[in-house]
Amino acid sequence: MIYQVMVNDLLWEDDLWKKFCKYAKKHCKGLMFPEKGIVEINDTAPKELSYEKNIIVKNILSEFLDKKMPLKPYVPREDSNASLPIETDVLADTYLFLSLKLAILQADAHCASALDQYFLDIILNYHKEYWHFYDFDEEVSSLLQISGIPYREIPINQICELICTTIDADQYITVHLDEYYIPRKESYMNMHLVRENLIYGYDDEKRMFQIFGFGKREQTEAFEIDYDDLLLSFEKGRMFYFAGAGYLKLDGCYPVTFIDKPSNEPFDLTEDYFLTKIRNFVCPKEPRKTTYDIQIYGSDVYEWMLEELEGKTDRETIDYRTFHLLHEHKKNIYRCMKKLKESGTYIDETILEEYKEVVRGFQMLRILYMKEAGMTERLIRTKKVYKLGEGREKICRMFQQLSEKELAVLKKLLDK
Repeated sequence: MIYQVMVNDLLWEDDLWKKFCKYAKKHCKGLMFPEKGIVEINDTAPKELSYEKNIIVKNILSEFLDKKMPLKPYVPREDSNASLPIETDVLADTYLFLSLKLAILQADAHCASALDQYFLDIILNYHKEYWHFYDFDEEVSSLLQISGIPYREIPINQICELICTTIDADQYITVHLDEYYIPRKESYMNMHLVRENLIYGYDDEKRMFQIFGFGKREQTEAFEIDYDDLLLSFEKGRMFYFAGAGYLKLDGCYPVTFIDKPSNEPFDLTEDYFLTKIRNFVCPKEPRKTTYDIQIYGSDVYEWMLEELEGKTDRETIDYRTFHLLHEHKKNIYRCMKKLKESGTYIDETILEEYKEVVRGFQMLRILYMKEAGMTERLIRTKKVYKLGEGREKICRMFQQLSEKELAVLKKLLDK
């Protein structure tokens, strides 16, 4: 069986490609090079071991580049510094790609108010090839102007300068980094994991970038990273992005993105708007089903989840992020309830307190799921879907009770 490994994430000059082919052949006799940027392995191993085959080739490439194109410390043209505003206490951090955008938007009053129209409903998008299935009803990306570039358009050793010039132009920038080389990350010197990070500032004198992303204990936070550490983690991420960021091989997914925050009209959360969103969640529209995918809306998602939790289907869509998303959905409904009440809208205090208990309940359910599934911080970074053992019945019972309680409270709110 011939298996191809793509190594076209950097610009190959003819002479450099020839040297790499010669170097690689010495280290692994089973390699072939049909054309520039492609390495073939003649192997009888099954396709499922493609991850290991990528590691073989990319390790050789990484060692080759270390010798032939060693990284050079970034030397700024002049000592400077700049920092753009962010908000670290984001409305939702279930998905990293979403929390990075929220950090930008919530730092602006008009943009922050626009977010009140989202996170009040949920949707299930199911296709067997997807890597996550449960989403908020949000269009956060529409509030930003986002563009990206692929690895091959970024010369080796140039990422630090690109970041600084981008921030100087009042643009935010996200960069995929291998967390193995970042001291603030949970994966530091422990495992290779490539993930996205928001960079919003730099300081040439300190030689530090300001970053927002996952830090210790897998919590989103702001921290600093040394110029040299960022350069190394970016260039190694270029080699090993399949470890955590395999989606970068898809069209429209980029290792580096530039984000502009256009002026947005402020959004006034009204009682009518809020109740309409709650009604859509409590009494959702019919599911949309095609040959290849399924979309299920609002509280109908609960039935789908319960069926999976009870082991009545072979589907695998539920993981720790699912219960985290549910908890954040409840938190945002409660937040908007309080906001409306504070602005003069009548919301019965009993309903507010009852829904506060719902929020607490879903937080306890999230923690219980992680405990019963044997979750650890390392497993969070390496595996998504988990099978429940003896705790299945307890999880199902608690989930069903909480979902019924929530719908009862929201129906009282709608009937007032």
